[in-house]
Amino acid sequence: MIAKLLAYWTNHVISHIPFFAIRQAWYRHVVGVRMGRDAAVFMGCFWYFYRPFGRNPQPMSVGEHTIINRRCTLDGRGGLRLGSNVSLSPEVMLITSTHRKDDPDFAVEDQPIVIEDYVWVGSRATVLPGVTIGKGAVVAVGAVVTKDVPAYAVVGGVPAKIMGERARNLRYDLDFRPWFE
Repeated sequence: MIAKLLAYWTNHVISHIPFFAIRQAWYRHVVGVRMGRDAAVFMGCFWYFYRPFGRNPQPMSVGEHTIINRRCTLDGRGGLRLGSNVSLSPEVMLITSTHRKDDPDFAVEDQPIVIEDYVWVGSRATVLPGVTIGKGAVVAVGAVVTKDVPAYAVVGGVPAKIMGERARNLRYDLDFRPWFE
């Protein structure tokens, strides 16, 4: 009951407070997300987690200078690791839990998502359970990523397929933190 109440507060109250510091403190200390320096989670994001206060069965972490834009869905039940300088555009969905379609009990299966450093995920893209997106990769707007993405690949479509390659000399730090966001 307490976990459900904290989930409600996380997703319907805290996520709408227009101050980064308050939201980040809640995500760190209540949800149990390890947050890197200068990571930014924008307003309206929705977090799934099994247990609060860092007791989720699988760890959730967000690297340094990573930006999670508004209204993203972050499913940490199966484990979620975002590297440094990752840019999640608005309304990205990272889903780590699914049901076994042929299981007579419709059992839940959790698998982690790993997004390595310098990845850019376009608006409304969806990443499914068990996927690793390699360093420097780009996921196009609206793509559905069902399998691992190699480092520096550019993928798009449903399901996502390789469309090209990104430059390998990436060295930027994402520092976008507007007021009241």
